[in-house]
Amino acid sequence: MGKFKKARGLVLVVAALPALAFESRAQAPDAERGKQIASSHCARCHVIPGRNNMGIGSTPSFKIMVQSKSGDWRDKFEAFFSLAPHPAFVTIKELRTQRSGPAIAAPIVLSLREIDDLMAYVDILAAEYRKP
Repeated sequence: MGKFKKARGLVLVVAALPALAFESRAQAPDAERGKQIASSHCARCHVIPGRNNMGIGSTPSFKIMVQSKSGDWRDKFEAFFSLAPHPAFVTIKELRTQRSGPAIAAPIVLSLREIDDLMAYVDILAAEYRKP
């Protein structure tokens, strides 16, 4: 009987995870907060319009990235934490992503909510810089 209770408890916890993730992301994304996240974390390497004029030489600016002719530019922004070199220093709380290898920069820990906020800011940049 003890094994059944433990298994049932595990099933309930696993079943509740999507609801917890939805609850933490239920509010509308905040582009201003996304801009602050970009300024405090992304500007270490990337040029952020209106924030900094220099980044790491080989690192594309946010403006260049949103102007990309590639159809998957937005997908790349949404999954940036899984694209090199980001996995070495970015952790997403709810996904429990683990940094892979030695950090080449100070660790960054973000939530899915913060990713949504960052994407709201990126959408504003795209509206401004992408040509129809």
